[in-house]
Amino acid sequence: MALLKLESVSLTYPGDERPAIDNLTLRIDQGELLAVVGPSGCGKSSTISLLAGLTPATSGLLTLHDSPILTPGPDRAVVFQDYSLFPWMTALDNIIFALQESGRFTGKAAIAEANKLLDMVGLSSYSQKYPSELSGGMRQRVAIARAFALDAPVYLMDEPFGAVDAKNRVTLQDLLLKLWGGEGNKKTVFLVTHDIDEALYLADRIAVFTPGPGRVLKIIDVPFPRPRRRFFLVQDPRYIALRNEILSLLQKEILEELQQVEGGAGI
Repeated sequence: MALLKLESVSLTYPGDERPAIDNLTLRIDQGELLAVVGPSGCGKSSTISLLAGLTPATSGLLTLHDSPILTPGPDRAVVFQDYSLFPWMTALDNIIFALQESGRFTGKAAIAEANKLLDMVGLSSYSQKYPSELSGGMRQRVAIARAFALDAPVYLMDEPFGAVDAKNRVTLQDLLLKLWGGEGNKKTVFLVTHDIDEALYLADRIAVFTPGPGRVLKIIDVPFPRPRRRFFLVQDPRYIALRNEILSLLQKEILEELQQVEGGAGI
């Protein structure tokens, strides 16, 4: 059952002649972890902004539970590329604020839960540090912990592990899978990533976007059963074949885009 729907959605930013997204149709099922891969400038982040209700579509319809998405809401937790932490709050207070705003915890319970979340992302000893005192990867881990604090049914994640070192990236990927599985109903996750291996490890399906303006080139079903073990997964011939297919799709589209640009410029 489709939970999120984008139907013939286009987006053109004011002052731009070329659309960022052009006639995009995509459905994300209840409890699905959908990964989106594509070259820079293909509309992946713009799609996150549309689904979050932060940017209105120029045309088309976006719905959540068949209701139009018009504004942000607590039913969608967003992890941006740029951390988006409150600079005047400590790491701990950023998470406490999210817990209190969600209505899930207050008082001492919120403090205890925030400390638990910081420990989950490996930052328990940095609880009293302000964002300016943390590295980029640390700030992103706090942002991820804050998003987890909301316990929202939908997670919109824009390159959430891009600024994190390799070791913590693996840890946070597994933490995301734990969150996604959760207790009871699975979360619904829309994950933007440049990392094909990450997409193949995490996702149920992968949407390959064309170079801008953004639209879906192909949807790929990821056939590997869960739980997935990295060591065995990367040696599976199907994994290698899917990885090569996605690389081939992206390279072909990028080359065609370059040829069109060069032809239009008279090169």
